[in-house]
Amino acid sequence: MADFKNVVSKLQHHYKDAKSIAIIANNGKMLYSTKNWNIKSDIKNLLASWTSNSAQSVTVASIRYSIVQMAPERFIATNRHNKGHLIGAATPDGDKYMIAQISPKAKGWFHLAYPAVARAAAMISKGSKSTFIETDVDTEEAENLAKSYNGLSKVGEINIDPLIKAEVEAFLEWIKNPQGLSSYLSYYLQQNNPDVISKLARLYDELYRIFYT
Repeated sequence: MADFKNVVSKLQHHYKDAKSIAIIANNGKMLYSTKNWNIKSDIKNLLASWTSNSAQSVTVASIRYSIVQMAPERFIATNRHNKGHLIGAATPDGDKYMIAQISPKAKGWFHLAYPAVARAAAMISKGSKSTFIETDVDTEEAENLAKSYNGLSKVGEINIDPLIKAEVEAFLEWIKNPQGLSSYLSYYLQQNNPDVISKLARLYDELYRIFYT
């Protein structure tokens, strides 16, 4: 059996904005939880919302989260009152789920949190060789790690991490989902949030230059 505490420790070291973490069996049994998070009474409702494909929100540890994206392997939700975010990832075999509460101060949480949690979830699967590749190593060490990392797929002469590819695919699904990008944009436009609107404008400009210049 995987050392849940050790995997959670590695996740929190790698992605420090994961403040609270729980590991749940697919039958709803709590397998592990950090001491600062008691969500036993919320598990049934959380898993029901995750698998419903239609739930709009979920309440965990007395915090209500608006669901941004859900699929069999991932669950992404956010609190509209700056109380943090909720990220869920299923293990590759679908036997367990890892749930993490993300700090409200986390920068770029939507694109960074799920890949970190998904990688940690993969680490608790039986026989897994998945691991974290830290970014604070020198170039030579990073190249050696990349060569030895289990699960890299080769496209032409470029090694592509399948989790990064999965993240891009998830982003495309989020764009197509009526509860995804369009609702997210509509919310902040309605709130007339100048900071977010400004960042969206810069993002649009960057995407335009990527594809058309």
